[in-house]
Amino acid sequence: LFTAISMALFMIGYCTTTGFGVYFFKYAFKNEGMYSVFAAILGVSQLAALAVFPLLSKKYSRKALYAFATVLVVIGYIIFFFSPMNMIFIGTAGIFLFVGEAFIQLLMLMFLTDTVEYGQWKLGRRNESITFSVQPFINKIGGAIANGIVGVTLIISGINAAATPDDVTESGLLLMKLSMLILPLVFIVLGYIIYRKKFKIDKQMFDKIISDLAARGEIGSGKE
Repeated sequence: LFTAISMALFMIGYCTTTGFGVYFFKYAFKNEGMYSVFAAILGVSQLAALAVFPLLSKKYSRKALYAFATVLVVIGYIIFFFSPMNMIFIGTAGIFLFVGEAFIQLLMLMFLTDTVEYGQWKLGRRNESITFSVQPFINKIGGAIANGIVGVTLIISGINAAATPDDVTESGLLLMKLSMLILPLVFIVLGYIIYRKKFKIDKQMFDKIISDLAARGEIGSGKE
């Protein structure tokens, strides 16, 4: 349950930020064409994170990696929020932000996988199909809530009615930045706090679960 809540909060934050992307570059940066550059930074950053993550996971615990990823995300959001309209600063913020978010996405999948063994250990059944169906459901819910946040913000800020970028007021742009950068940061940090407070399956506990299941003959003794 708490894994699902943390994942949902993360997805709301992540989808909200990416949902504002094209509007930010059109109305705040005033160069919509640069959105494609930012999207490329997003893609490259996430691919780099996927390549590096297996190496880091061998040296550091999941708890440490989640903390590290959250710090990267916080740094990225802060740099982005206070950045001038300069692609070097915004691109740097994007690297911090999307590497951290890619790490968190991978960790969430690992946490879900751990709960399968936990369910078998605690309740006597694995429920893999139910457990792994949670992720696409959460992705849809997170995306829907994020779209709602984007839509409401565009209306309240006046962006939805603006004929040109110059028609948007400074307060309207600030509201967009708050919704795009600060609100998602709150969601993602809150998800991390819930994980730290409520998620109990660390390496020591997981090893005990596997050992107990093997002793009960419910899995092969060679499983790691």
